[in-house]
Amino acid sequence: MTVPDAPGTQGNAKATVSLRLGTREVARYRDGREMAADLSPRPYLHPVRTSAGVELTEILPADHTHHHGVSNAVVEVNGTMFWGGKSYVHPSGYEMLANHGRQIPRRTETSEHHIAERLDWVDADGTHVLTEDREILADLLPAEDAWALRWHSRMHADGGGDLTIGSPATRGRTGAGYGGVFWRVSGEHIPTSSQVAGGGDPLGNDSSPWLLLVQERDTGPVSLLLGQPRETTLPWFVRTTGYVGAGPAAAWQEPRTVAAGTHLDLYLWAVLADRALTTDDAAILYERLERLS
Repeated sequence: MTVPDAPGTQGNAKATVSLRLGTREVARYRDGREMAADLSPRPYLHPVRTSAGVELTEILPADHTHHHGVSNAVVEVNGTMFWGGKSYVHPSGYEMLANHGRQIPRRTETSEHHIAERLDWVDADGTHVLTEDREILADLLPAEDAWALRWHSRMHADGGGDLTIGSPATRGRTGAGYGGVFWRVSGEHIPTSSQVAGGGDPLGNDSSPWLLLVQERDTGPVSLLLGQPRETTLPWFVRTTGYVGAGPAAAWQEPRTVAAGTHLDLYLWAVLADRALTTDDAAILYERLERLS
């Protein structure tokens, strides 16, 4: 998956792009240029809505202002912070460092239900770190009264050397292996651990290829099924207390090396439904996601 370079097109790119299924807008993709430097500016999806219009993303929450809807927020690449906010410094804790990078769109191609984008990841001084080719697709699932979102990021080690990807866990904070394509879920109704299903530990390091979150809203139950390819499944980082968020962890316990001239593929798939899905429903829908992909 490659989006060809087109130098000089960034200034002509739209700051916001709609993803639509028929006449219905289901998500907006924003280029992130409005984000403060210490949030690690990056493109993100927000709002992302169910078919009935219930928002399932959040940005700038008071507890973690660097959380922005759905985004590729790897914590650290070669020492540069791409998650936003404070960095974990062992053993003292979190500190705000001047190490924030940004993701700059270089080429964006869009249709109503498809976004293909090439991005330049740069460090705090504007030096190139890596190139990402990104693809985002929306598909209607009329038989299930739901819709599917698929995000694929291919990260190229093209900066002249290897890439080393890290997280707070790789720096000594046990269980804090977050970072990668991450979904910050909105809503005051927080699922209990019994509502988080996927075949493994609901608080992270789950080896299942899918994860189900069910919330009770004022308008009724909503479900968010998250998945990734079973042949390349990464551990899930999941939070359901304090806030709701989840995503595959690119560096769960050990730093991940991407050799120069190669690439790393990161995925996050989702199904959004305006009802309470069961685990049986989720297993069937995950197979549907596999067929789409």
